[in-house]
Amino acid sequence: MTNKQQIQKLRDNAELAMASYGYFHLIGKKFKDEKEYGDRKNTEITLHDILDSTYKGYVTSDHTTLINPEELDGDFGKIQTQQFFAKYDMLIHQPNTNSGFSATLFKDTKADSKDSEYILSFRGTEFKL
Repeated sequence: MTNKQQIQKLRDNAELAMASYGYFHLIGKKFKDEKEYGDRKNTEITLHDILDSTYKGYVTSDHTTLINPEELDGDFGKIQTQQFFAKYDMLIHQPNTNSGFSATLFKDTKADSKDSEYILSFRGTEFKL
């Protein structure tokens, strides 16, 4: 493997690790009806919205500060998000369990071997008091 290929593989794995922190359980919910959300207020949250930093801090219509904090927290740029989902499909997302465990299964749509098509990405545990 060349240095360039190794760097590409490290970059891909870093993006997958970052993507595993996406709150994919919010897909299909609606953005809160807030004036500052402009044309996105009261619209459905999409797969791309979850990772896109444009919507970082936006909350859902079900959001309550203490009891039910449903806030987007993406760290990808818009183009990075588009390129990520052009390469990977999100197949299954396990939202936080009672113990704080969460994982996401991605499929590499551009993989050239059957062995490297699926990537299981674990997120750090979010412990709740």
